[in-house]
Formats: sequence, structure tokens, C-alpha cells
Amino acid sequence: MLPAVSGRIRFGVALSELGRRSKRPSRESEGPTRADLDAFCRALSEATRLDIVGYAAPRYDRLLHRLRAGEVELAWLSPVAALAALRADVSPVALPERGDSAWYWSALFARADSPLRSLGDLGRARAFWVDEGSASGYLMMRAALDAEGLDVERGFASQTFARSHDAVVSAVLDDPGAVGATYVHLDPGGAIDRAGWGSARVEVLRRAGPIPSDVLAASSALDASVITALRRAVCEDPTEGLLAAGQILFRARRFVPVDPAQLAHLRALERYLIRATSFAGR
Repeated sequence: MLPAVSGRIRFGVALSELGRRSKRPSRESEGPTRADLDAFCRALSEATRLDIVGYAAPRYDRLLHRLRAGEVELAWLSPVAALAALRADVSPVALPERGDSAWYWSALFARADSPLRSLGDLGRARAFWVDEGSASGYLMMRAALDAEGLDVERGFASQTFARSHDAVVSAVLDDPGAVGATYVHLDPGGAIDRAGWGSARVEVLRRAGPIPSDVLAASSALDASVITALRRAVCEDPTEGLLAAGQILFRARRFVPVDPAQLAHLRALERYLIRATSFAGR
């Protein structure tokens, strides 16, 4: 792998993908910006005394390729991209906490006044998914429905990729005959604390999970002492500026270390998701 150029650490983030997966509660159309990425890199540089610069990737697959090639040394990866990364020589550094934990769930939902009230009604439902790589907006729910015996290829009236959580929510709220999948965060009692539909009234038909959060990962181009310094700065003793920048860029209230149980669940999730296959019709 290529070494960091002149001691510079390149931190890659797929901004458009991140915006689709961690929308503001107000469901604004804007996602994170390059300025948000640069501000986080400056805060992380100040906290670690390392020279960290941002790289805005178009998609997670491109970012994963650059991480494996040593063209970026740090990368923010979705759970699905992290599954592929951890099979290579890549080290997990931290997870974001957006609710009361670093885990979240997938929910299949309909409008509150929809006639679709149970999984038995899905044969006449128009299903809206986020995209092929979305854990909460596609893969996890399809795998859960498949495990319950639903024909996920032909078990809906139609299936459409809406390409964002906001678009899924809008499609479902506009159509009483539609269902969609999006993310939910649970409170300590197991009730839904925050979800992709914000404050809208919906009927939840099925929950699936938990899903490990997205992962800050480091390539083997970085020395172990550098990875330790990054983990300490992000998780153990973050500055106010770093926490504020992380809230803006990642919608995270804080960052936590990745423990072995979370890695084990991530690998178990991979085996579970193998059952979820892409449907041919769009």
C-alpha cells in the first residue's frame, strides 16, 4: 500500500451517501457538505496534532477501493461497506452514537391510515426501498421478510428504489397503498425514539435488527500508534470543537470504540444479509 504523502493523512467520506443515511430530523434536502468535512478534519487535526485532510468520494464503493489501495488512510464507511473492509487489512477505529447506542434498526412502515396493517397485506403493497446498499432501507428488512417466508422477489405489487430515506418517507406518506423501509433508533426501553419519518404518524409493520452503526476505519498504511492516537482523540477525550464538527457532519452526539461484540455482530449480519438478493425489476 502507498504511505501517507509527507505525513498527511487523507480522510475519505462519501458525502452524498452519508447524507442519504443520516438526514437531519427536519428532513431537509441538503446533506453534509465539503465544508462540513473540512471543518471536521481541522478539528481532528487540532486534537491529534496530525495533518488530516478530507477527501470527498462519490460513493462508498469508490471510497472502499481507495482505502484498500492506500490512497486514503481513514474512511467513514456504511455498515455494508465496512463488512467488505474488515475482510481486508483494515482496522475499525470508532462508531458514532446518534441515539442512546451505536446500534439502529430497520422498520417497514405504512401511513397511519393505510389499509396495509400486517405482513399478510404486502402482496398488494407498493414497496419503496432506499437503494441496493442500504442496510436499514433495504437489505436488513428484505432478509427479515425472507426469513419469515415472504417471497421478497414477487411478494409485493411493485418495488422501487427511491434513492434516499427522505424519498422513501415522502412516497409512503403520499400513498396509502405503499410501504417503505427506513432507519429507527430505540430508547433504552425498546420504544422508537427517532426514525426516518420524523414526527409523521405511521404504522410500523415490522422491525428488523439491530444493525451496527457506520464505522470509522483505518488502513494498514497507518502506524498502530497513530490509530491509537486517533481513537483516543475521537472516543476518550474529544474536544468540544471535534464533537461539534462530528454532530454536523455525521449527526453523531459522540463516538465510541468498536468492541469485539460489535464486530462479531457485524460479521453475523453479513451472513444474515447473504439471503437478501437484489430484485431484477426496478
